[in-house]
Amino acid sequence: MEQQYEQLIQILLEKGFGSVDGWFSDEEQLGLRKALLSRYNNDNFRHAGIGDKFNLTKVASIRSDKIHWLNVNTEIPAELSFFAKIEGFIQYLNRTCYAGINSHEFHYAVYEPGTFYQRHVDQFNADDRRKFSMVLYLNDEWIEGNGGELMIYKNGDHKIDPIPGRLVFFSSDIEHEVLQSNFQRKSLTGWLKTL
Repeated sequence: MEQQYEQLIQILLEKGFGSVDGWFSDEEQLGLRKALLSRYNNDNFRHAGIGDKFNLTKVASIRSDKIHWLNVNTEIPAELSFFAKIEGFIQYLNRTCYAGINSHEFHYAVYEPGTFYQRHVDQFNADDRRKFSMVLYLNDEWIEGNGGELMIYKNGDHKIDPIPGRLVFFSSDIEHEVLQSNFQRKSLTGWLKTL
């Protein structure tokens, strides 16, 4: 796993953002996709908002996806495996880079056709505990024209395709947006945080 961890660290050191493929196996991705769809089909998702928990508002003209927050005490094996891998990465990141990460939060996100998330940063104005953002794409497939790409705005404009199994890692203070999706775009998104 250390080689995979180093991939993400190098991405951060070189540009502050980037993506890797194959960080999660096909079996791990399938398990997470099934868990996401099970929760989605059982109406466990809610319209996402903007702002922190003290100033949360729902503005569909800015953000129109639906989300379901994950609990580390889940009983779903695929989610337990996901958290184990994330926690292993956090330990490695802290040991090798003195990052000071001591918590995380993740949610599933579904963008139905016509939905998007306008340009924003993941750190809140009065709360900079989110240090690193991660997105794992759980789509069945993705082809040109499906939309839902992630735009990163740092030293130019960079478009990242939501290829199944692709993991995106970036500093949470970087501006980014999700372009309009033309299909059901599925992901697992979250943040590595300090206290």
